[in-house]
Amino acid sequence: MGYIRKFAPKRFDSFDYIPSVGASGGVLAIWNNSFFQGTVNDKQQFGITIRFQSQHNNEVWKLTNVYGPCDEPDRTNFINWFRNHLVDDEENWIFLGDFNFYRSVENRNKVGGNVNDTLIFNDAIGQLGLVELPLKGRSYTWSNMQINPLLEQLDWFFTSINWTIDYPNTEFLPLAKITSDHLPCQVTIGTKIPKANVFRFENYWAERPDFLEIVQSCWTTCRERNDRAQNITAKLKSLRTKLKAWSKNISNLKLLIANCNEVIGLLDHIEDQRGLYNPEANLRTIIKRQIKIWLRYKTIYWKNRYTVNRVTYGDECTKFFHGMATISYRKNTISQIQNEQGAMIHDHAGKAGMLWAAFRHQMGSTSSPNMTFDLSQLIQPVNDLDSLVAPFMQEEIDLIVRKMPSDKAPGPDGFNGLFLKKCWHIVKQDFYSLC
Repeated sequence: MGYIRKFAPKRFDSFDYIPSVGASGGVLAIWNNSFFQGTVNDKQQFGITIRFQSQHNNEVWKLTNVYGPCDEPDRTNFINWFRNHLVDDEENWIFLGDFNFYRSVENRNKVGGNVNDTLIFNDAIGQLGLVELPLKGRSYTWSNMQINPLLEQLDWFFTSINWTIDYPNTEFLPLAKITSDHLPCQVTIGTKIPKANVFRFENYWAERPDFLEIVQSCWTTCRERNDRAQNITAKLKSLRTKLKAWSKNISNLKLLIANCNEVIGLLDHIEDQRGLYNPEANLRTIIKRQIKIWLRYKTIYWKNRYTVNRVTYGDECTKFFHGMATISYRKNTISQIQNEQGAMIHDHAGKAGMLWAAFRHQMGSTSSPNMTFDLSQLIQPVNDLDSLVAPFMQEEIDLIVRKMPSDKAPGPDGFNGLFLKKCWHIVKQDFYSLC
């Protein structure tokens, strides 16, 4: 412990390790027992598995710290050891470390590599059902430190599917490489994905019985304006404000479903003990009917966040489906941006400000543009323009709305095609008058 405190903060008071052999191998795990009570479950030549229990809320998760060998037959033994882990569907488990394998030939900056190793490694990952944490900001984690270096990604971070549900905001971030030939990495773990303040119409809102009442009351009470375009814009803005306030009062679907399952489980237990009286049986029927409605809402909610054609009927609300939606967020999110002074910006407001400034100055500006081409040669004049200014027929507008895809991406006001389809009988007169 005295040696550990030469380089680790004093608050880290517990550790376990696997000794290195010369300059190879070796794994060290250090933790703070006042935050997490750690118990070593498995310690082998290739890695150490520690079970952590939070002292704050008793949540349990596992960490497997890995060091993969470079030579045979140890590499085959390592893969067999890795493949034989039993990852339960309900477990939160993270695997991390230097695996000394890469998943694709694209994980090297030079041609070559052992394709058979990538197939073996990917097969083991697939058998365990693990999810990869994408590396943000770098492509490789190891260098041979030569003038014309060989670069590879040999360090990997994987989690169980259940981890993506309980800790969705988990990121794998690179740090500065000072002396080692490996890139130091940091894993940040969070339980909540930050939500944007912009309005997004949720398709499952249209399934609720009180949705059309909100639209009807808001659309008819909004003050009329002389300009038709301003009139529709004002009504959409007013409706957006009302729907945002209304959606905050909708109960949490996950909590409602969990409570219903608990009540149904209790009634099933009573039925096993003594049977159910008529009121109890009726209550179970009502709850089952209601939970089907909420499950349909939940399916619609997640379908908007992850579209895949490999999901079979009945599997739309499984943990895999929710996990893949979380993984899409991880891959698309921007963890940090470097400003002109070389500093890394991590907060959302700072990143948004830099992107907005870059967008504004991308095209530049000029006060006296010069036209360097002959417009009359590029565009042939058309004399008969009557067809372009003819008014739209109501049948044409109705046909366009009917053909709009229900899952079309939201427009500037946050509404999509499904909103127009569901509420067309309420809003169509304003659109007719505008057209």
